[in-house]
Amino acid sequence: MELQQSPLYQAYIKALHWNVVDVDGSVIFYRNIPLIGTLAKLQRPEHLPYVPKLIMKLKELHVTQLSVEPKEDVVQEDFDRYLIALSKFFRIITSPFIPTKTIVIDISGSTKELFSKFTSAKRRAVRKAEKNNITIVESHEINDLIAIKSKGAGMFGAITTHGIDRLWKLFYPKHTTILLAKTNTKKVVAGVLLLFWNNTTFYWIAGATHEGKKLFAPTLLAWEAMRLAKEKGKKFFDFEGIYAPRYKSTKTWKGFTKFKEGFGGKVVEYPPTLVYYSNPLLKLLNI
Repeated sequence: MELQQSPLYQAYIKALHWNVVDVDGSVIFYRNIPLIGTLAKLQRPEHLPYVPKLIMKLKELHVTQLSVEPKEDVVQEDFDRYLIALSKFFRIITSPFIPTKTIVIDISGSTKELFSKFTSAKRRAVRKAEKNNITIVESHEINDLIAIKSKGAGMFGAITTHGIDRLWKLFYPKHTTILLAKTNTKKVVAGVLLLFWNNTTFYWIAGATHEGKKLFAPTLLAWEAMRLAKEKGKKFFDFEGIYAPRYKSTKTWKGFTKFKEGFGGKVVEYPPTLVYYSNPLLKLLNI
């Protein structure tokens, strides 16, 4: 089961005041937005719901707009058939709601083998961080992560961490943790929130100060995150989003994409995000 379809994630979505409904074995999140109507999201379903059942449920819920974000391994033939069946109501969206491209690293081998797959620049960065006396510690306080993210992201920090405290309460302690990078004066200069689901560790939210970046703290932090994931018996490490050229909205992701690419791994690209409109006119109007 994908993280977005899991019971824990459903509880998190409910905590953000969305409703949850099962349609043909897949979970849809929906919420009424004043002046817009009822919006819905179908994210990483195990299979694409049977079209008649889907349409019936959407009409029942008075859904104005539904985004469909398929799994990576959805059969292309099934996906194309879905597009044809719903072509009257669907279009491919230009700005996805969750990442459509990511890097996944197989961490099942030895730590030596894993480290050897980093670029030489990344291996040097890990050693430089260690020489700079950067240490990585585990935290059990979500406000520690929010604080460092706010320092690194400035005015956008509050936006990127919105609702993360509710996710923490639901996933902690079994399915999440926080790692912080500290200087020899105990100053926090970087941090990352990790999520654990099935055999994968997700690099969910990360942040660093300008000083932390100069001291190569984020690189050591990512390396220690992978080591911790291995200790927990996880097989994969998902960097949870990189720049996708087909979506202009991810253009600002180029910087951290370059950072993530240095650790090796496999690029995973999901099918296009689709948007369903209850009225074909809305599709034409691009609402």
